[in-house]
Amino acid sequence: MAEIDLQEELTEAVSKTAWTVNGIIHTDGAITPLPAESRVVTEIIQSILLGKIKEWASNKGHKFTDQVAYGRSYPDSVLEIKGKLIAVDIKSARFVKGDTITRMTLGTHNGYFLEPDARKLNGGTRCYNDYAGHWVISVIYEWHPDKPTRDMVKIVAVCVGQKWQFASKISGSGDTANIGGINSLSRLKSRSSIFKNNKEFEEYWRDYSIKHPRRGRMKQQS
Repeated sequence: MAEIDLQEELTEAVSKTAWTVNGIIHTDGAITPLPAESRVVTEIIQSILLGKIKEWASNKGHKFTDQVAYGRSYPDSVLEIKGKLIAVDIKSARFVKGDTITRMTLGTHNGYFLEPDARKLNGGTRCYNDYAGHWVISVIYEWHPDKPTRDMVKIVAVCVGQKWQFASKISGSGDTANIGGINSLSRLKSRSSIFKNNKEFEEYWRDYSIKHPRRGRMKQQS
């Protein structure tokens, strides 16, 4: 499958994603509001999107694997299309105002990324270069922690692109080994990348990791 087809089809599969959560349903039917905790929200959004991708893959006859068995590892899920492995990661960022969003993290620039032929993924069975493509589904949402669960989150946009198209040249979260994403909503929607191509992206971030040994030695893998 050509890359542009995958981009279009994944976009169609997830484009209608909405927050329709009312709370936690108990066995007696009672509903408890979700805690005002962004980590809970992002995990729920991820689960919703993984369900949509799984349904799309099943309808298209593609193999889909949820990587939950490996915990917080890369990638979140794997598609196998015509014998090729495609890494699919789900990321989220908050809408701030205007064209500004918070800077999402796109995985480590150390470890498996710095050593792309080393088997450091999937319990030591795969390497970064085993994947023919590295894709990101990015969810941008408004966050209203003071509101009831059903109004706590509003999904502003769901953007699909390759990792290099969404990456910036800035570390993702302070003094960590994470690749930072672009913080412009319009650029995210249009996949207006800072990098010319994937090769330039990978060269920049591997060089960055080597030049920042304090960060580069960190064992953060996702």
